[in-house]
Amino acid sequence: MSAEESSGARCPQCGRTLPVGGEECPECSKSGAHPAGSRQAAVILSLALLVALFLLTGFMTRAFLHHEEDLAAEWFQKGQAELDVQHPEAAVEALHNALAYSTDNFAYELKLAQALVAAKRDAEAETYLRTLHESQPGNSPVDLELARLARKRGDTTAAIRYYVASIYGVWDASGEQRRRQTRLELIAYLTETHRNSEALAQIMSYSANLPPDPAMHVRAGQLFLEQQSYDHALAEFREALRLEPRNASALAGAGRALFALGNFAEAQTSLERAHRALPDDRDVEHELALSRAVAASDPDAPGLSVQARAERVLRDFEISEARLAACAALQPNAAAGPLADPLRRLRDLKPRLRAKSLLRNIELFDQALSAALDSEFRAAQLCGPGSVEDQGLVLLARRRSEGAR
Repeated sequence: MSAEESSGARCPQCGRTLPVGGEECPECSKSGAHPAGSRQAAVILSLALLVALFLLTGFMTRAFLHHEEDLAAEWFQKGQAELDVQHPEAAVEALHNALAYSTDNFAYELKLAQALVAAKRDAEAETYLRTLHESQPGNSPVDLELARLARKRGDTTAAIRYYVASIYGVWDASGEQRRRQTRLELIAYLTETHRNSEALAQIMSYSANLPPDPAMHVRAGQLFLEQQSYDHALAEFREALRLEPRNASALAGAGRALFALGNFAEAQTSLERAHRALPDDRDVEHELALSRAVAASDPDAPGLSVQARAERVLRDFEISEARLAACAALQPNAAAGPLADPLRRLRDLKPRLRAKSLLRNIELFDQALSAALDSEFRAAQLCGPGSVEDQGLVLLARRRSEGAR
């Protein structure tokens, strides 16, 4: 190469002399070497590889986590299935496995605590439940389980506190229904522990906001009956009948409430309707027979003439005299025992009892009725319940005694 053709500069890539006025090496151009472009391509390629690696790592991580969630869900479902078939120990093992794949899962821990309770591992269950209670105060399912554990170990104060907290706490789903169910459980517990005034207050709360469901109103009426709150019971049964006029349970309940309130005629009507709807119900059949016996024996029933009242007292006297004689025959030395006084009273009154005498002498009327009812009451104490007529007279005796207080 001549001096005119050479600039004296050399190619940084291959070391050859560059031509005059040339910025690019002819030899390197022939071989396709572009150092700047090669570096840029290398950088781009590296970045692409890094992004691909990052995406792959993220995908693999998500896939792994998703797989763990699937495994946790599978073990949870297995634990639930074992609980459903009353295999609590197997449920505990399955739920422990679920938590191994999904730690700190509140629902899984609660279900594990319930499985531990079912397995009679109460101390372990309470440990889980107290931890859950601290992490989510006011969680109703947790408070309900703590209430049941306190009830189980006889801690009445704690049980009631947790039951109330559960009623007024937070439920995930079906809140109103679960609150009503929990309140019913509390009512049963208060009744069981003879806290009747507290039970009655909870029944009042239960009945206050019931939906228009006849079965729920019947349940409330039955609860009021158990607490001898007959007016409230009757109101609930009547509401059930307003919603469903032929509801047999409501008819029977209304009859019982009316009977307890001393309204025997109306009780008889309600029980007759209930008996037609429930002909095989022996309790309704017996209550109807008893209401008829009381209604037929009560001399104070409204609408009776003076003559009819006197005739009823005479009939009651005859029934009680026969009952007392039969009971005395079973008692050794009855004439000197607890039946001595009623036997003497009946014996002294009998010669004076005539319908006309009772019509003219109100004092004799009261003495005869009092002697008859007292005799029936004494006989029932010593010899047990007698006939339906005898049981009816005992009920009249109790009502008369309560009315005199």
